Amino acid sequence: MPRPVMTVQGAMTFDQLGIADAHNHLWIAPVPGAHSNSPVLNQFDAILQELVEYRQKGGGTLLDCQPAGCGRDGNRLLALSKSSGVNLIACIGFHRKKYYAPDYWLWQADTQQVCDFLRDELERGLVETLSTSPARAGFIKIALESTWNECPRAAVEGAGRAALQTKSLIAIHTEKGALAEKICDYFTDLGLPPTQIVLCHLDKRPDLHLHQELARLGVLLEYDTFYRPKYNPAENLWQLIEKMAGAGFADRIAFATDMAEAELYHHISGGPGLASLPGEIQKQLIAKGFSETDRMQMLGGNIARRLAGIN
Repeated sequence: MPRPVMTVQGAMTFDQLGIADAHNHLWIAPVPGAHSNSPVLNQFDAILQELVEYRQKGGGTLLDCQPAGCGRDGNRLLALSKSSGVNLIACIGFHRKKYYAPDYWLWQADTQQVCDFLRDELERGLVETLSTSPARAGFIKIALESTWNECPRAAVEGAGRAALQTKSLIAIHTEKGALAEKICDYFTDLGLPPTQIVLCHLDKRPDLHLHQELARLGVLLEYDTFYRPKYNPAENLWQLIEKMAGAGFADRIAFATDMAEAELYHHISGGPGLASLPGEIQKQLIAKGFSETDRMQMLGGNIARRLAGIN
C-alpha cells in the first residue's frame, strides 16, 4: 500500500502532489565557518513570489534538499508553504562538508548516532521547529564528495541504516555523477532496495549506458542541468532524455531545477526561476513530442510514487 508523503504541513497522498520539482533549495541561511562561496538564499518575499508563480504555472510540490546544520530553516519552509499554497517536502541528512562549520558534530559521530538523529527528525520533526510548530521531513538527502575516501563513511552508513529502518527515500548528491555505481553497490549490500535510491545530478555525467543500467536496477535518476550552460543541456541533457524515454525509461527519471544559487532565481537575479519547471521545461517537452504519460512521470509522478514507496 502507498505510504503517506510527509510535507512540512502534514501528510498527503502521492497523487495530490502534482508537478513536483525533485531537487531544489528554497532557504539557505548563512553558516558561520562554512566555505566562503557557500550559497545563501534568505530573501523571503522574493522566494515567496517565486513559489506563487510556480503554483500559478501549474506546479504543486518542491523537494527542499537543504539538511540541518548548513542553512536549513524548517520554520521558514513552513511559512513559505502556507503563504504560497505549494507543498514543500523537507529533508534530513547531510550536505557536503564545505557547507558546514569545520567542527559540525556529524563528522565526529558514529554510525548509530547519525542513524538515531535522522530517525528522530523523521519521526518527531525538524530540530529547529520542535519548539514552535513541529514540521516533519519527508525524505533523506546525503552528499558524496568527489572520491570515496573523502566521504564521511559513518554518516553515509548511518543514513543508509535510517533509510532501511524507516523505508524512507534517500536522495544522493553526486559530484557530477561520480561514485554513482559505488554508492548503489554500497547501499544495496546494506540491504536497501534500489527503488529507495535517487541519484542526483546524474545528467552531469551523460553516459547513456550507465543511465540505462541504473534504470534497469530500479534506481531513480534525477536530472537538473536545464539552466546550466556549462553542461551543454541542448546536446547532453535533452538528447539523454529523448534516448532514455525512447528506450522505455521515462518512469526512472525525475526532473528538477536545483536553484541553490540566487543567480538562478528570477525575482532575485533575473534567472529562469522556479516557475520554469511547470512552464518552459514542460513547454519544451510538449514541443519535442513527449507523450503526456512520459511528461507527467518525469515532471513529478515518478518522485511522488517513490516517496510513497511505490516502485
